[in-house]
Amino acid sequence: MKSKRSAWTTAGREVQSLRGDIKKALAKLEQDQQGLGTGGTGVQSAAAQQDVYRSWKRYLEALSGRCGAVQARMEKAGGELYGKDAAVKGSFSKLSQQYEDTPAVGGRQQGK
Repeated sequence: MKSKRSAWTTAGREVQSLRGDIKKALAKLEQDQQGLGTGGTGVQSAAAQQDVYRSWKRYLEALSGRCGAVQARMEKAGGELYGKDAAVKGSFSKLSQQYEDTPAVGGRQQGK
C-alpha cells in the first residue's frame, strides 16, 4: 500500500479545522456561562448546571488536545512517511494511553 504526503497533510488540516470548531464551542460555552453564578445560592438546578458546565469544559479541552496530538502525528506521518506501517500504528496507539475517555458525570453513577 502506498501513501501520499498530500493525503496525510489534508487529513491533518481537517483535524485542525475540527480543533478550531471545538475551541469555538468552548468559547461559546464559557460566554453563555457568564452571569449564571457559581450555583452556591442553594438552588439545586444551578449547582447541577455548574457541574455540567465544568464537565463539558473539561471534555472539550481534552478533545482539543487530542485533536492537536492527532494532527501532529498526521503531519509527521505525511512528512516522513515513517517507512513502516507499524511505526505509524504505534504512534497513533499512544494516543489511547494519553487521552482516555472521561467517565460519566452525575446520574446513576453517583447514586442519584
